[in-house]
Amino acid sequence: VSAITVRKAYADLINDGYLVGVKGSGTYVARRQMIRGLTSLSFSEELREQGYEIGMTVSSITAEPNAAVAKHLDVDWDSKLTRVARVRIANGEPIVYQVSYVPSSLLGVEQAQAINETGSFYKMLARFGIYPHFVNETYSVKVVDDKTICSALGVGKGYPCFFVRRTAFGDDNSIIEYAESYFNKDWYSVTVNIRT
Repeated sequence: VSAITVRKAYADLINDGYLVGVKGSGTYVARRQMIRGLTSLSFSEELREQGYEIGMTVSSITAEPNAAVAKHLDVDWDSKLTRVARVRIANGEPIVYQVSYVPSSLLGVEQAQAINETGSFYKMLARFGIYPHFVNETYSVKVVDDKTICSALGVGKGYPCFFVRRTAFGDDNSIIEYAESYFNKDWYSVTVNIRT
């Protein structure tokens, strides 16, 4: 085949995510990315549907006030919040570091320990009658300098992550969760289908 055909084939495979080109080094087979289709409130369920083996390691569960987060949860600035930090794993690889905050009046630290049994934040909330009805997510890129997050994801300081802020609402429109997620950009992508 001609060189033009080969270059076009490489370009198409790179655009489709099968290959990755590294300037000055060469072209390599790309890691299979998780494609978030935004079809479910549960990240775990979407990954299971795509055939991933998923797991989770809980980093910490604490109760603490956090004025900035309290604003997102629409509670008093000095309210106690239950903070659940965890690492999400797919096919044995750490893919996201997530921190969820819930008003302690809804979920206490002892109750939050149930996440170790359920393996899912939303399954743990359901155990206590807390169900998200809809969520709002904001996506951006954020450079991570936090040693805990970098270590958990196996990346160096200054790594640019997909950063997702999520606010989950109950069926009465009350805010039940505010979360911040740091996704390993090499493992994660988002696809949005738009119809007219």
